[in-house]
Amino acid sequence: MDTQLPWLSSRHADVQTALWVLGRRDVHPDEQALYLSRLDLRRASLRGARLDKVNFRHANLASAWLVDAVLADSRLVDTDLRRANLQGASLVRADLRGAHLQDADLRRANLHGADLTGADLTGAQLDGADLSDTRHDGTTVWPAQNAL
Repeated sequence: MDTQLPWLSSRHADVQTALWVLGRRDVHPDEQALYLSRLDLRRASLRGARLDKVNFRHANLASAWLVDAVLADSRLVDTDLRRANLQGASLVRADLRGAHLQDADLRRANLHGADLTGADLTGAQLDGADLSDTRHDGTTVWPAQNAL
């Protein structure tokens, strides 16, 4: 992961603006899910964005700023979330199978009912996170202090 990469708003202001608009949309129950799979959204700023029911499968959200974002019921399968800031984010029932969450900040995040099968949470911060009813197995890699 390129730690010297500028924020997405500096690299592609148009893409950052489009994400900001999508993150503020009204979500209707019968609406088809947004498909944002395989996008390079490294270092995107999405604080408080409403991105529930979005398909981010195989997307790169490394070092993204997702503080207080709503990602409930979203598909984040094999998504790169390394070093992402997800403090206070809602990941209720999110599909995080095989997600790369190394060194992610998940403090106070709500992961109730999320599927973490095969996810790698090495070095992730989980203080105050709700991990109730999460699905995980022997392929899930937990931070040393939170091994379940």
